[in-house]
Amino acid sequence: MPSDYQKQIKEIFGTNDLDELRELAKMLKINHPNPRNAGRKAQLTPDQIVEVLELHRKGIGNTEIAKQFGVSRQTIYKYIYNAEHFSKDPDFTMRMNFMNGQQLCTVIDVDFKHEVVRMKNYTDRIPLRAFGVVENPSWADFEEFLKERCLPASRAGLKGILREMDVPFFDPLLIIEKTNGRMAGDNQWVQMIRNIAA
Repeated sequence: MPSDYQKQIKEIFGTNDLDELRELAKMLKINHPNPRNAGRKAQLTPDQIVEVLELHRKGIGNTEIAKQFGVSRQTIYKYIYNAEHFSKDPDFTMRMNFMNGQQLCTVIDVDFKHEVVRMKNYTDRIPLRAFGVVENPSWADFEEFLKERCLPASRAGLKGILREMDVPFFDPLLIIEKTNGRMAGDNQWVQMIRNIAA
């Protein structure tokens, strides 16, 4: 007399013979388990998110960006939205992604009102980090970082250079916004994101 589970197997598969069930299992493995490629897609890496934001800033459509990264348009919308709403704290109004080429090295969140800086390193290579070995940068460390990523205040012909950049006065933050913090002789740059939620 067959047991309850054997009856259930026969109901579901049409047989409870072990050899026939093995053949059925082989046939099911051959067929693609997900022919529409539905379901959750792989997440983007932090480096890829920075690249998505740069493409978006250049005016490339979300559909084109989604095709390039093999994800849905909704996924691209989500990443852009999350990047522009990076903090629930309204005092943190700016995020800076410090890059070395296409590699994200440090993320810096800035609260200008209270002069507070939060950061997270994405590399173990100390020379590529925004603040080197410093794990909890002070406001003075942040100001020094800004000065290092723009032309020096003592540069000859500074007023003319600022005029060309359309910067009204020497301010490292304004200069970095115009130049992306790019300097001659290195591959590092800064992507600035304003917190829309703030």
